[in-house]
This record gives sequence, C-alpha cells and structure tokens, in this order.
Amino acid sequence: MATGRYHWSNCATPARFFKINAAASLPWLGVILHPSWMTFYVALVVTAILLYVEIVKKMSVTAFMRAINVWLTGRVKSTKHLIKELAR
Repeated sequence: MATGRYHWSNCATPARFFKINAAASLPWLGVILHPSWMTFYVALVVTAILLYVEIVKKMSVTAFMRAINVWLTGRVKSTKHLIKELAR
C-alpha cells in the first residue's frame, strides 16, 4: 500500500505551463490566430484572473466556478421541477 503524502488517486494534476494553468493558453491561442490589440488585452486579463485565482485564492478553476455558482444561486436549492409543475 502507498503511504505518505501521495496516493494512487493523486494522478490527475492539472496541466501547467510553469505556474500558469493550461486554461490560460486558450486566449493566447486566440491572439495567435487572430492578432489584434483587443484579443491581446483579453488574453492578459484572463491570464491575470486565472493567476489571481490559482495563487492568491489557492483554488482550482473548477472550484472557483463552483464557488461563484453557490454565491449566485445560494446553497439551498429547490427540489421542485418547474416544467413538471407547469404541466399540471
């Protein structure tokens, strides 16, 4: 059995380019395919936001999106299905 810090389930680490998450590469791909100042600025802003989330907040991108979802919709969710309620 594996003991210590690493376990067999810790095999899906996120892809990174140095310290930057690989999700930040998508806007830079847009800069390469459609070079303009606007796409360059968007890529800078997206990279800065992702670095802030990863380094300062110490969260993954999916955990950050989940936190935003909870913040917008609240923790308590309704169990009623609106389409079934309207069909009655």
